[in-house]
Amino acid sequence: MDKKIEDYLAYLESVRGLSERTLRVYRDDLGRYEAFLGSCDIDSAGASEIRSFAGSLVMEGKAASSVNRALSTLRGYYRYRMRFGNLNTNPGREVENLSSERSLPRFMFEEEADKLMESIRGSDFSDLRDRALFEVLYSTGCRASEIVGMRVDRVDLSGSMIRVMGKGSKERVVFLGRMACQALSRYLPMRAMRLQMLKAEDHGRLFINRLGAPLSVRGLEKIVEKRKGASNFKKAISPHAFRHSFATHLVASGADIRVVQEMLGHSSISTTQVYTHVDMEHLRKVYELAHPHGAKER
Repeated sequence: MDKKIEDYLAYLESVRGLSERTLRVYRDDLGRYEAFLGSCDIDSAGASEIRSFAGSLVMEGKAASSVNRALSTLRGYYRYRMRFGNLNTNPGREVENLSSERSLPRFMFEEEADKLMESIRGSDFSDLRDRALFEVLYSTGCRASEIVGMRVDRVDLSGSMIRVMGKGSKERVVFLGRMACQALSRYLPMRAMRLQMLKAEDHGRLFINRLGAPLSVRGLEKIVEKRKGASNFKKAISPHAFRHSFATHLVASGADIRVVQEMLGHSSISTTQVYTHVDMEHLRKVYELAHPHGAKER
């Protein structure tokens, strides 16, 4: 891979603090673009090459959202080269995104979230950890990477809050509800006992796996999938569904959209505004079920 691209990825990791997963996406997009350009140097490419690259992705059957993400990656690269390299213009700015309908995020209704969490009733390490994990996911609306990165010394149960490190290495405070605090109070002693039993070093991460190591994002995904199956939960969900549920329920309860933006750690209000559409979809479903003439024709 071109050293200029490697330098950009290193910048994103060290200065911007992007996660390993996000960096993989950037690397994949830039690698595809480099392969498409062939012998053409990436800094010599213009808007026409970028449009042709976008067209090739469309021909491969890529969704509009994937094409637009790749275009965003290229714009970011060229912005970096204008700032730290010798480029005078950003050719990516001349290429418009593909039009696409924004899909509504998958979320759980309140009773569904309650049912999933109440299905975890045991008192062993895995049960107490998973119940605390789900309660914290739902209570804070944190990203999966933020959840697994949480540290014990950042938890303030008396103040019902925790400090988390978000995207771009930005720290913010998120709140813990009553049930999340209760679940953590039961889990933390079990966590300490687990580490002592394993004679494992305490690395400070809040959520650990059965071997005492920090829980990974993949480990979190597996726990959600396992508990979903055990509870006979029909809806397809992932750790991110808790985040979507958190935001949707706040908006449905009348929370100001800018407050929700702050709680989610979104840099742009436009990202948060999708939850106003989710809430309208929720209201429409309630209407169709409740009103005698509300149901659509079948």
